[in-house]
Amino acid sequence: MVRKKKMTKTKTKICPRCKGNGFFKVKESVERKVDIVVQCPMCNSEGEVHDKEFDEYFDSYIELKPLLKH
Repeated sequence: MVRKKKMTKTKTKICPRCKGNGFFKVKESVERKVDIVVQCPMCNSEGEVHDKEFDEYFDSYIELKPLLKH
């Protein structure tokens, strides 16, 4: 008898940090106002976050909790 693994599909959300682009711009420094493109660490530059990853991220940064919209 062969058992098949049941695949559970997790919902994905558009990354709130990069807005689905996978990257965003930041200023190089206060003195030098040049934009630098950086990869998004929240979604690993994928543009989407899985519910579990999303919740874990916000759990680790308490000050971001008010940004959650349920």
